[in-house]
Amino acid sequence: MPRPFRWLAALGAVLAFLATTPRAQQPDTAIADAIRMQAERALSVAPRNYGRLLAPAQAGVRVLGVQVGVAASGAESITIDLSQRALTYDPSGNLEPLLETILQATASSVRGAPRVDYHFTIDGIQLERFLPAPPVKITPRAQPLTMGGVVLVSPGHGVYWDEELGEWHLQRPRLFGIVEDEVNWDIGRNLLDELLGAHINATLARYTQRDAASGLSGSPRWEEAAKYFIETLGAPGDVWNFGADDYARDINARPFYANWIDAAAIISIHNNGGQETGTETWYDATNGWEAESSRLADIVNRHVVSAIRTRYSPAWVDRGLRSCDGCKGENRLATRPAVIVELAYMDTQTPDNDALHDETFKRIIAQAIREAVQEWAAQLDCCHG
Repeated sequence: MPRPFRWLAALGAVLAFLATTPRAQQPDTAIADAIRMQAERALSVAPRNYGRLLAPAQAGVRVLGVQVGVAASGAESITIDLSQRALTYDPSGNLEPLLETILQATASSVRGAPRVDYHFTIDGIQLERFLPAPPVKITPRAQPLTMGGVVLVSPGHGVYWDEELGEWHLQRPRLFGIVEDEVNWDIGRNLLDELLGAHINATLARYTQRDAASGLSGSPRWEEAAKYFIETLGAPGDVWNFGADDYARDINARPFYANWIDAAAIISIHNNGGQETGTETWYDATNGWEAESSRLADIVNRHVVSAIRTRYSPAWVDRGLRSCDGCKGENRLATRPAVIVELAYMDTQTPDNDALHDETFKRIIAQAIREAVQEWAAQLDCCHG
């Protein structure tokens, strides 16, 4: 081969090698840099409901590194390494608000990815190594629906006692006339009706009737967080009273209650923040049920997005599946299949918040999740014994 063309052959060989090399071996530094910048910006402000504390960056929380690649499953893989100060930023030891702030701030960088696996590390050590194990007895096997198992519907948030402020208030802000705590309850209640109407055993993690009955807070009981309702049901203290404060106890109570009643699965209803748009569904990769949780999340997300696009808005954004290693306690602490459906963005007025005002939209969501549960259960009976 003439010398002038030898470098072309060499270049061709390199390009061929890169084309056949798994992307997991080719870190995407541009996306990693963007995520790091977004995360650092998020740490410059105290998380929601934590205004009493210094901003995380002022308190010494640092982003030590970000790596982005592709996992063997084909999912985008994002590892965010934080300094040890992240563990003690909140004096109570609750990491979730800090991690949630980072996840919301970096959401735009993975907007088009159909599947993203998040990994948080502390000085290079996996986050789950620092998280407390569930104090309640772990049931070795979730009770299948066909054997009397129950689907626990968990509408997130609600009125809780804020020890720092010394008052009762909702967990989320009111945006464009609605608040997530109440919207979640509406959709959860609709889903409960759908499941029961389809002869699927189901129960709600919050008070089930939208009436005027007052709870411990003085607000209507249906507005209150799950922790207080679960306490009134007679659950033992280690179900509803685990955590440094009532905010953390409420998060923990929802999956612990699912464990206590030996639920077949827990489906948590939420709405997002971060000024993005669309629907995404989360599961945990460390709770021992990651494969079944992933399957349930995939079915739920597919049904919800398809129903919205068919019956409400053809342009609705499918943000896909999201997993993490312990960053969301509702999924991590459930010793059974568990998913969190983030249906829309509360802080994006159009189309998301507008849709959450619409009772038809809420019913479409509930019907779609009921259909997803039916498909999930049918496949479970068919293929998993």
